[in-house]
Amino acid sequence: MKTLVDLFSLFKGRGKGEIFIYRTGIRRFPFSYKRIYDLSLKMASFLEERGIGKGDRVCLWAGNSPWWAVAFFGILIREAIVVPIDFISGKTRAQTIIKLSGAKLIIQSEFKLEKLLNLDSIIIENLQYILKNIKPLSAIPKPNPKDIAELVYTSGTTGDPKGVILTHKNIVSNVIQATNHIVIPSRFTFLSLLPMSHMFEQTVGFLAPLFRGDKVVFLRTLRPQAIMDALKEENISAVGVVPRLLDLLKNTIEREIESKKLATVWKILIKLSKNKSIKFKKFIFYPIHKKFGRNFEMFISGGASLSLNTAKFWKDLGFKVVEGYGLTECSPILSANTLKKQVLGSVGKAVKGVRIKIKDGEILTKGENVFSGYWQNQKETAKAFDSKGWFKTGDTGWIDKNNNVYIKGRKKDVIVTSEGINVYPQDIEAILNYVPGVKEACVVGLNRGRGEEAHAVLTLKAGFKNMKQIIQKANEKLDPQNQITSFSVWRHLDFPKTTTLKIQKYKVLEELKSVKEDHASTDILISLISNLTLKPIDEIKEDSLLTSDLGFTSISRLELVNYIEQEFRIDLDDSIINQSTKVKDLRKIILEGIKNITPNRLKFYPNTKYGIKTRAMLDRIFHFPFIRYFFDLKVKGLENLKTLKGPVIFISNHLSYLDQPAIMFSLPKKWRYSTGTAMREEFFFAKKLTLFQRIWKELAFAYATIAFNSFLLPQYSGFRKSLTFMGKLIDNKVSILVFPEGSRARDGQLQDFMAGLGLMVKELQIPVVPIRISGIENIFPRGAILPKKGKCVVTFGKPIEFTTEPPSEIIKKSRDAILKLAV
Repeated sequence: MKTLVDLFSLFKGRGKGEIFIYRTGIRRFPFSYKRIYDLSLKMASFLEERGIGKGDRVCLWAGNSPWWAVAFFGILIREAIVVPIDFISGKTRAQTIIKLSGAKLIIQSEFKLEKLLNLDSIIIENLQYILKNIKPLSAIPKPNPKDIAELVYTSGTTGDPKGVILTHKNIVSNVIQATNHIVIPSRFTFLSLLPMSHMFEQTVGFLAPLFRGDKVVFLRTLRPQAIMDALKEENISAVGVVPRLLDLLKNTIEREIESKKLATVWKILIKLSKNKSIKFKKFIFYPIHKKFGRNFEMFISGGASLSLNTAKFWKDLGFKVVEGYGLTECSPILSANTLKKQVLGSVGKAVKGVRIKIKDGEILTKGENVFSGYWQNQKETAKAFDSKGWFKTGDTGWIDKNNNVYIKGRKKDVIVTSEGINVYPQDIEAILNYVPGVKEACVVGLNRGRGEEAHAVLTLKAGFKNMKQIIQKANEKLDPQNQITSFSVWRHLDFPKTTTLKIQKYKVLEELKSVKEDHASTDILISLISNLTLKPIDEIKEDSLLTSDLGFTSISRLELVNYIEQEFRIDLDDSIINQSTKVKDLRKIILEGIKNITPNRLKFYPNTKYGIKTRAMLDRIFHFPFIRYFFDLKVKGLENLKTLKGPVIFISNHLSYLDQPAIMFSLPKKWRYSTGTAMREEFFFAKKLTLFQRIWKELAFAYATIAFNSFLLPQYSGFRKSLTFMGKLIDNKVSILVFPEGSRARDGQLQDFMAGLGLMVKELQIPVVPIRISGIENIFPRGAILPKKGKCVVTFGKPIEFTTEPPSEIIKKSRDAILKLAV
């Protein structure tokens, strides 16, 4: 294997074996090696039609997904150059990279709020529809190993992005080096969390697994709960992480221990685990290991240095943390520990084919994986290498007698005091981050007229305000020459960071030195609200009500929650935002990580074998005799269901409480017992109910769940929980019946549809079958206690397959389809 196209060619022989699982937070989509192979060839053909050829630069600005992989390989097959852009990057950075790279095309996500102008663009989520009728490329070219494969712009803890030129040879050699160094004995399932625009994730969590024939799981949302669900449900073996993620997971476990008042027991178990086997540790810490799934083997840590405290924490619990070291310029891996042996505090030995040495305290390296220079930047290229061609990493470190490499810190971050003492910010940050009350610390060098001094900038946990006490505790553990001399609290929700969660210190310094008072435009939360509501930033106040003042609907609230979760990596429910929620309340929710815990009334058991048998029995004994007695039923359009293979969304007008049983009776058996019905939650669980109303509605809900396979669908808040449940039904081949008017029509006329239908169809990605029911309003009209005999007509329309339509158009077309059905 000499090129990435050679790696791609391996897919053909792997057939229907799973290569990717894509979890959107709503649905689970599996992809086979064969499907990705075919789609990538179609992508190459599509790019050819768009005029993309050898050497053209194509930007890829999207989150991790199988479609990112399809675009990636499609570009390479065309012998063009991939220019990945960090998904969290804003419009300014994206425009800068486009300009610097001279890109001809951009493939971007619809989830980016910013739309780039003056450049040909493709929405990556639309590729599944675009490629449907494209013929695959007939002949696969063979690029030269020395051809440029990627142009990766440094994510930047400094302000000036440089385009790292990586050839096929650079990347492929490192994939082989990494695979041979970290020997994995069996087939693994990798969970991809870090952005594939970053070379660490691209090599460790994408290319190396594909080279081995492993499986990779992608998540659209990186909420903590979504990650934990994937770990358990997908039997994950390994995950690539940055140290900050391991710190966050560690803090979560420690908070849970404290909340359950198990600190004393915890200390005893930690002492018991010392020097014991991993098997023993997994036994005594079983509740924690259970959360990561039965097949979990290791974390692969890179992108920054892992603190010794964090490394010891995970080792004591029986988890393997394989730490490595590298840079984008090195494709990226230079050294790593192994699955068999992890040396705490070290980033392991150099991988085979890579040479590492220390010169004046700086780490220098050579190898086939090392880049040749920066794109159109001879000045920076010359500065990056010494006179003998060794790449200067910019990291300080040392090598022990066993050839294990240790990282001290970034050379440029070292604070040189007026006494000539070298102070390493990383050492101070490691101590500060373990002082109670500190959420995260950033130490920078500030010159206040006495030379550079260590200045600590902190984000604090809720309830902590005594900065002096925090600094005093940290200084007690520091040598006198490393003392913190000044400090401040960061005014924003979080520090500016790269995609690997490194703090961008140059941005912190810029703000510290700035006298500018108006920071509204740099506030992430305000910017998100402004982008979603299209309101000017200066109109969004801390006391603004999200609903009445800023115009958030149930659907736009869901969008806001989704963006907040992506940005801050916390779990929220859209029900936490109500009529009285202000911007400042939302800010507090984000800072404190408050969750809105609501009862889970969504039950899957009616779709089990025994649940289906129970429904069938109730139908035979009660429901069908009832329908036959009262209904003179006529069914039309069943031929429209014959060509359908998978689950669908049935949508119907709503005239009577008996609409659901009438439709179910009309359906063929194979559809009847594999369809769930959405019920309006507010009908059953309204806030103001008498005791009698509450009792009978609880009983009615329980019966509807068992007898009709019904589930709750809220109209105002908590919509996502129901949408996720619908995704679970669809993944298990269960169709859904929805009444999109939300309530029974009073005059028999079709009412306006609820806004949620558009998002529902968009997320579930299955056909919509319109249904028109008539006459039933005379059998059981509003206000009636008992039904009377009468005629009823149920008409099934032709299925509608939606593709790239916006939610508003989906709603309009769906409503029109019901109106057009003959009565």
